[in-house]
Amino acid sequence: MKPITNLIQLFFTVGIALFASETAVFAASDVHKEIGYVVSSWEDTPSKQGLLPIAFKESLVAAAHASYSENSAGNHRAMKTHVGHVRHAIDPTLEAGGPGMGYGLLKAIRGAIEHMTLASELSSASEAVKTHSVHVLSALNNALERTNLALIEADAIMAASNADDALPHAVEMAKLTKAAFAGVDANGDGKISWEKGEGGLQVADKHMGYILDAEGLKR
Repeated sequence: MKPITNLIQLFFTVGIALFASETAVFAASDVHKEIGYVVSSWEDTPSKQGLLPIAFKESLVAAAHASYSENSAGNHRAMKTHVGHVRHAIDPTLEAGGPGMGYGLLKAIRGAIEHMTLASELSSASEAVKTHSVHVLSALNNALERTNLALIEADAIMAASNADDALPHAVEMAKLTKAAFAGVDANGDGKISWEKGEGGLQVADKHMGYILDAEGLKR
């Protein structure tokens, strides 16, 4: 199995444009400021990057180490080591050390949800912002839900008495962290939409792109 290789390839082929947005210059309107916090720059993130780029990076770390934990079947100690790394990427207040940005996937997603909600609710928001914000927020909430569920599986691995008992939780944790990033085709129609239970961070980025295009903002 090479799930993390696939995830990294997916990131570089689809998500890399999002990181270029960190240097974008946004118009001074309140709506554009809120959008900018999500895709370009926020005050308390590492290097003041946008909340969504931080979420991408933390999500990839969580998915990678969830995969490593699953692939450590038979070695409970190794499984738990990688669980610690997953927990750190998701929420560093739960696990102080480990790879990742040190910001936390949950915090980044919640911040992106907050600012996109504010952008969509401002009286000056365009129809494009209002429409695509619904799609962005749905996908972000999917990612948030899956990430919280992954933490439950992580706790179960830590509490398990042996590797055999931990393995089903490791498999589910890997599935959930990957879905938080890439989404899932829940209804089997051959595509991943923004709707509840489907898209994740990748779909949120796609619809942020639609907003940027409609508003004349560059990545």
